[in-house]
Amino acid sequence: MELVLLVPVVLLALVLMVIAGRQVSAALITQDAAAAAARSASLQRDVSAARTHARAAAVRELADRGVVCAPFTVAVDTARFASGGPTQVEVACTVSVVDLGGFGGQRTLRATAVSSTDPHREQVP
Repeated sequence: MELVLLVPVVLLALVLMVIAGRQVSAALITQDAAAAAARSASLQRDVSAARTHARAAAVRELADRGVVCAPFTVAVDTARFASGGPTQVEVACTVSVVDLGGFGGQRTLRATAVSSTDPHREQVP
């Protein structure tokens, strides 16, 4: 008799663990996308290429890992885009909570990463 009362509680706990795990996984994937974008931007020779490559790297990382964002933004801070300087990228990804195992609504995942600009990028072979 006690088992009949315990089964719904155990099932609810399992569902909540799955939802929490998917949300944490999506947040980590967004952080990975920001890191890939920052690294890609830091290897470029000019600001325009840095923005283009950062966005492409973030899109590729999210698509490879199965995270669908709508809307999706990549902001590249190029204020100190000089040889050896920091390149900071912020990725914002709005996902449906249903995709994360929830019951509806949306959640915006934000991640920021910094990568040092390649100190040898200005050298022409």
